[in-house]
Amino acid sequence: MKKYSLKINGNQYEVKVDEVNEASTEARVVVNGIKYNVEIEGATARATSKPAVVAAPAATGLSVKPVTPIASKPAAAPAAGAGTKVTCPLPGTVISINVKEGESVSAGQTLVVLEAMKMENNIDAEKAGVVKSINVQAGATVMEGEVLLVIE
Repeated sequence: MKKYSLKINGNQYEVKVDEVNEASTEARVVVNGIKYNVEIEGATARATSKPAVVAAPAATGLSVKPVTPIASKPAAAPAAGAGTKVTCPLPGTVISINVKEGESVSAGQTLVVLEAMKMENNIDAEKAGVVKSINVQAGATVMEGEVLLVIE
């Protein structure tokens, strides 16, 4: 296992490469505590050696394409068009979840408190509705764009 500390677009990421499949271009990595199976772009499968991890050029940033996230708790996937997804605006850690599934919420109500860059950030409801599903738990590390909960 190799460990890396990466700074991408001003955000700090702790990355551990757990396992590299020698017969394909996939690797198992842990980014800020979340496990992923990723495909190494530009690599070719070799049966005899592991793909080399090459540093990305400083000017372009790192391109890692998640193939399959490995979640300890499967997230409830809402049907297409069902409800409003509340997404994470920046990477961080969920401090608290202030609502429960089935609870009515009003526009502007704080749903989740997220710690990011040593600051607490309130994630508020954009509209009134009922909480259909909660996809994270307190203490979880979340990435930008990840669906935190769904409001109908």
